[in-house]
Amino acid sequence: MVGRVSRTNEPIGRVKCVVNTCHYWDNGDVCKASSIEIQPPGARDTETTDCATFAPKEM
Repeated sequence: MVGRVSRTNEPIGRVKCVVNTCHYWDNGDVCKASSIEIQPPGARDTETTDCATFAPKEM
């Protein structure tokens, strides 16, 4: 699946992602999205945040 942003060859530095079902995830738990978007505005804890960049990996 094509996501909201392009996939790059280099991981985003200082970002750890363990969601191996995401299109942008790569070995070493890195994110290879060109940018990330975290939502929603006004979130107050980790349970209410969401990675809007997530796109399911084609299996």
